[in-house]
Amino acid sequence: MEDVRFDRMVPAQIRARREACNLAYLPVGSLEWHGPHMPLGTDYLTVTHLAEEAAWRYGGVAFPPICYGDVRFYLQECRAEWRKTYAAEMGVPTEYPAAFGYYPGEEVECPLPPDDGDPAAEGLPFSLQDQGRFFSLLIAKTILAVHLYGFRHILVMPGHGPNPAYCERALEVYRENVGRRGAFGEPARTRSWFYLEPAREFEPLLNNHWIHADKWEGSITMVAAPGTVHPEHLPRDPARLVPAYLGHPYIHEDTGISPDYKHIRFSIEALDPRNMDEEYGRAQVEAILGKLGEVIAEFMQAEE
Repeated sequence: MEDVRFDRMVPAQIRARREACNLAYLPVGSLEWHGPHMPLGTDYLTVTHLAEEAAWRYGGVAFPPICYGDVRFYLQECRAEWRKTYAAEMGVPTEYPAAFGYYPGEEVECPLPPDDGDPAAEGLPFSLQDQGRFFSLLIAKTILAVHLYGFRHILVMPGHGPNPAYCERALEVYRENVGRRGAFGEPARTRSWFYLEPAREFEPLLNNHWIHADKWEGSITMVAAPGTVHPEHLPRDPARLVPAYLGHPYIHEDTGISPDYKHIRFSIEALDPRNMDEEYGRAQVEAILGKLGEVIAEFMQAEE
């Protein structure tokens, strides 16, 4: 069977698919705790599946995902409302997730702890701003690499909630840097597309609150990465919280569902991951791929 995954193809196969449809897909995800029932690679597994399926259906080549480098402030294990549960599940010191402050602008705020050891000759990015810049540069450098493999249309596909902003910034950085070397030619046509936005049309409950480790995400992960979702690890008592499901400001590991959100409790309960269903996930994935097909058709036909 012909492959569409760049890292598993030989040059002749890549050239043939590129000549038929000069389009590359770049999934951008993360490694993030999703509770006891879902894989830590959820956010890249889902968009990688969408990229590979789109390549099969609509043409082009799917590149390996970016899953390292995401901003720790924005990952579930570093969020103040789930740190204790995460540390217990993973068997790591609570100081590990607490070493990264909560993101600013929220009611729960944990400032970045100061360094208390010898300074590094080459310091890694720990602050929110430094981590964001590092991640955007990593994405931009990867986009340039895709360009240098001869692709003239590049679709970046973020799979983690905060990542669209970093992807958009990366596209700007990529375009700015292509001009540094005349040998690179003109920048490729680029676009960032976040699959959650059209998904809100197909599952209206997603408009009520942000998602994480819930019925919707778990169900599509069942389809994207069969065998990686484990409903048997979920608490059987419906009164018990599911670790990693939602978070601030809706749920806290100590106090439960916030009474401030009782008006959307029906939505929180409907999307409880104990309601995960593979057929539901398959229908959601198919709807998303249909919308992606429309996006690709428009993207490939648009004028420079």
